Amino acid sequence: MPLNKKRILLISPTGLDKEGKPIVQKKTYLPGLTLAQLKAITPQDVFDVTTAVETSEPIPYDQDWDIVGITAMGGAGLVRGYQLADIFKAKGATVIMGGIAISLYDEKLTRPHVDVIFKGEAELTWPQFLMDYIDGNFKPTYTMDKVPDITLFPEPSYDVFKSKHFGFWRPVQATRGCPFPCTFCSISAFFKKSYRKRPIDQVIRDVRAAKKSGSRFIAFIDDNIAVDFNYCRELWEALIPEKIIWVSQSSLHIAKDDKMLDLAYRSGCRILSFGVESINQESLDSIEKDWNEPKNYKEAFANIKAHGIEVSTEMIIGLDGDDETVFDGLFDLVMENKIALPRIYILTPVPGTPMYNELDNAGRIFDYDIQKYVGGSVVFHPKQIEAQVLQDGYWELYRKLYSMKNIYARLKGNDASLGFFMRAFVFGTNMVYRNHISRDITPGIV
Repeated sequence: MPLNKKRILLISPTGLDKEGKPIVQKKTYLPGLTLAQLKAITPQDVFDVTTAVETSEPIPYDQDWDIVGITAMGGAGLVRGYQLADIFKAKGATVIMGGIAISLYDEKLTRPHVDVIFKGEAELTWPQFLMDYIDGNFKPTYTMDKVPDITLFPEPSYDVFKSKHFGFWRPVQATRGCPFPCTFCSISAFFKKSYRKRPIDQVIRDVRAAKKSGSRFIAFIDDNIAVDFNYCRELWEALIPEKIIWVSQSSLHIAKDDKMLDLAYRSGCRILSFGVESINQESLDSIEKDWNEPKNYKEAFANIKAHGIEVSTEMIIGLDGDDETVFDGLFDLVMENKIALPRIYILTPVPGTPMYNELDNAGRIFDYDIQKYVGGSVVFHPKQIEAQVLQDGYWELYRKLYSMKNIYARLKGNDASLGFFMRAFVFGTNMVYRNHISRDITPGIV
């Protein structure tokens, strides 16, 4: 490395457990793409970039860094980001922070910890900051003034995913954002309900780069990959010759289209995660997600599995239509439909979302400690359940679903056409979630 290169450390902070300690595990199994993307757009002739996903990689505190960049989704991860920022700022590094939480939350929370704040997507502002840094006149805030052209993204730097610290999944992005207006969703708020699709040839380029890094298992990190069926048809047909196995997130609309489900499977799809959110139509109406139609869940899940694809779900409790029957209702939904990977969150009013504004204006938020905003803590007054009843019932429901007896019951005889390796992955993920639940860590936050 030339002596005149500036040294950059990019960090993805881990979460914090109930005692406030960083959550560390042997590997990160479903990594994000941010650090690889930022490294790819950094001028390599001027800067030397090191990345660290704190969940599984040690942070090199003992080295000298010119710039330390930290990205955080929110909640305890954001608090941990502030802790790291304070450490490196004290060491003399120029510390910057960006990400969804930084863009949506009040800037006053972040400013004391950093030298530079990034607002919005960083594909254009990051290179501008680096130029300004070299010139010695960088600004305290970089705000996205136009949406980055998603068709121009370079190949991510997949060399950051070293097998020692990461599992076999490699992240690829085909689309960015989600067009639906769900009031609780930080993604919808951050991307302003926009939805952009990358050129098929560039997605295939990234898939091949990910495969060269040592794995044919691809996690499309899209927030909703199956919005535009015409685009999906072209993409999935192009994926068939790549012979990959892939997972992603989708809305339940795809459950009604047998041809799309068949094509998804033939292209390598084995697990889709669905934001089911609620079994209560009133609750779905209250968050502008009325199209989910709980009366059709059983048929939808069965049809997805009949096409060989395993079902993962994300659900919310504490919505305005929920009363104390929600716990038994969700348990029955998961067990009767043998949901392989159920994830449940207490409604969390993320700052910057319509849900936050609605509850805050109504005086229903009673706890503003952002460390608790990770989906496992009640921070507002529910409409039909006492806050403590919701809190206790949440963990009781989770422990019940992830008892060994119920894990086996959910996975035994499942109709999805998974091979031995993917069934082992699903079982292993259940065991990781079970471990997290035993420690009061919300599954899915690391």
